[in-house]
Amino acid sequence: MIEVESAREKIRQVLSQQKKVESISILDAVGRVCAEDISAQLAVPDFVRACMDGYAVKAEDIQEASSENPVCLKVIDSIFAGDTLTDYSKGKGVAVRIMTGAQVPENFDAVVKQEWTDYGEEEVNIYKAIEKGKNCSEIGEDISLNQPIVSKYQLLNSYAVGALATQGIQSIKVFAPLKVGVLVTGNELVSLERSLSQGKIYDSNLYTLVSLIQTSGAEVVFKEKCSDGIEVICETIYQQIDDVDLFITTGGVSVGEKDYVPDAIGKLGGKCLFHFVHMKPGTPVMASLYHNRVILSLSGNPFASIVNFHVFYWSILAYFMNCPELNLKCREVKLAEDLAVSSIRRFIRAFEENGVVSLTSGKQYASVNTIKTNCLIDQPAKISLEKGDCVKVYYWKE
Repeated sequence: MIEVESAREKIRQVLSQQKKVESISILDAVGRVCAEDISAQLAVPDFVRACMDGYAVKAEDIQEASSENPVCLKVIDSIFAGDTLTDYSKGKGVAVRIMTGAQVPENFDAVVKQEWTDYGEEEVNIYKAIEKGKNCSEIGEDISLNQPIVSKYQLLNSYAVGALATQGIQSIKVFAPLKVGVLVTGNELVSLERSLSQGKIYDSNLYTLVSLIQTSGAEVVFKEKCSDGIEVICETIYQQIDDVDLFITTGGVSVGEKDYVPDAIGKLGGKCLFHFVHMKPGTPVMASLYHNRVILSLSGNPFASIVNFHVFYWSILAYFMNCPELNLKCREVKLAEDLAVSSIRRFIRAFEENGVVSLTSGKQYASVNTIKTNCLIDQPAKISLEKGDCVKVYYWKE
């Protein structure tokens, strides 16, 4: 058996990185990986903007203003956000009523907030002196000309979309998503539309994994369930492998009588990268290379398959997309309860809140109940942990 980190490295050594690029609307860009560098071709704002409702003035005209001796200015116009301006350059001792977001006219260099005035309509009394530039947003205050907006290999979020919109950009080049196929094996599994018979269980792995993959921004190309059997597993992999970047299987990967996945991949001519890793649950996890595609074979136990998925999938996705932001995030937080020693490295379902992590189930070997899980505790081998100890916790993209 090998360690988790060595297993990840073996996958990266044979994994290609995405080169395909597509152009999409910025409204579809959240969660995608940018394929180009974009800098601002327009300063934001590209005009001096009023920060509040009030009066645009020339600061030198009101330097003597006070509540006892207000300065009276003639109000020559009103300006709202989006208004086209008139030439006010020849006026002296004048003010312009102005609203938040409106362009401050040339020859005016400050905005007196309305609370410091008598709200005059034809003439206004100013009760306080202010300095030049007061209550004005300068050109480029939000985004300066030529400032980088988004970078190649950046994971795009809503704020990036907003910044692109300020530039009038409607579409953006992104890398094509990772294409994933999911094959769930097991004679005991029943599709949701069928009734259960004795000894059968509903298939949850397919739905959990597909949901996680879709949340990650990858594309699920196919999702199927098949019975235990070398021929049917071989046929499904052979038919689908060329349509995906990553092929995931669950179940049939250990050393039981009907654990056929390793034999099926071997029969196809696939190369085993590793089989069995120093971790639990999901020790029998396996990775192979077939048709220059990685096949990641997870445990069939629902919780073990989720652990295998998180431990390996995010590393694969981040490397394939050349975007480290997609990888698992690791933090050290305080443990809320004792953890008994484990003979090998153990990943424990947990819930972290406010810097404290607790187990979400007293039965860590229960297979399905992960509803309240938002992270995994990484417990090193042969080390007991006590309440208050700092532990490594891994988080994934939601």
